[in-house]
Amino acid sequence: MGAGVGQEADTVGFLSALEREPYRYDFYQVMRRFECANRDLPRWGMALRPRDEPVRLGQDPELTFAPAPLSSFTPGGSNARARLAVRLFGLLGPNGPLPLHLTEYARERLMHAGDRTFARFLEMLSHRFVALFYRAWAQSQPTVMADRPVEDRFRAFVGAFIGIMPPAFRERDTVPDAAKLAAAGILAPQVRSADGLRALLAEYFRVPVQLREFIGHWLPLARSDQSALAAAYARLGQGAVLGRKVYDRQCRFRLELGPLSRVLYESFLPSGKLFRPLIDWVRNYVGFEYAWDVRLSLAADEVPVVMLGGAGQLGWTTWLGLRPLGKPAEDLVLNAEAALARVGELT
Repeated sequence: MGAGVGQEADTVGFLSALEREPYRYDFYQVMRRFECANRDLPRWGMALRPRDEPVRLGQDPELTFAPAPLSSFTPGGSNARARLAVRLFGLLGPNGPLPLHLTEYARERLMHAGDRTFARFLEMLSHRFVALFYRAWAQSQPTVMADRPVEDRFRAFVGAFIGIMPPAFRERDTVPDAAKLAAAGILAPQVRSADGLRALLAEYFRVPVQLREFIGHWLPLARSDQSALAAAYARLGQGAVLGRKVYDRQCRFRLELGPLSRVLYESFLPSGKLFRPLIDWVRNYVGFEYAWDVRLSLAADEVPVVMLGGAGQLGWTTWLGLRPLGKPAEDLVLNAEAALARVGELT
């Protein structure tokens, strides 16, 4: 079986236990274990030839009703394939579609003459039926489909709601697609809200997040939009504007993260590893429609003391003078998009 050293040892222990006490195991559990341990082979029911499947699926001819879904497991050898005998599905037995006297015949030949010919002939057919029976169940189970991400149909289904179903749209930024799929319930609706963005960031980064709306800022006016005598936008009270910019509170919001430990605080700085994922999360949820910035709050007991010969980043991790006891350092407000552009220029 195609597995690593640790997985191989675990698989050997599982096969030994399955051989000793097959009745303790569930049919779907065992089939899934075989499928996971043989990732180089097609999934159950998808192989073109039975030899491309890890185990031979069969049925022991019995006249009694099945007390357990599995009756036996025989490990493979140099000249024989491993065989798993199932009781919940097959052609023989009191629940099988064939007449009961055929089960009696197969059982008598096996018990009195050691002849497995008829039973093994039926297994040529039932092997495929059992494999397809499992495949029909597995295709409706998201957890089973996730065992092989490349073939995960549910990943594509959920990804279609949030725009990452086509391969070209996957892994486009620093936010893993798995995190986006987990947040599909928030990302899928077209209506965006402050609570939705706050929930996304708090869940992903595991830090306190607050969002303040209607943050005032100055919007620069293009020269063509500026008021001038004998030109457009010059009617008092209707379109005239003094100056080259206007004050606006509708198009900007502020994220407040913290109080943070120093390690997390530095991770959210433009040079940190969480800065770009923060921007990508906001872009995924809000787009480029609104301007925004982020205020980082450093826990009071984590604020460093400036000392001669010490290290620090001016404006980011250095504070002069004595600070009020018990008050976090929350002076730093970053225009994230502008800071990202500057970092890109430096790199």
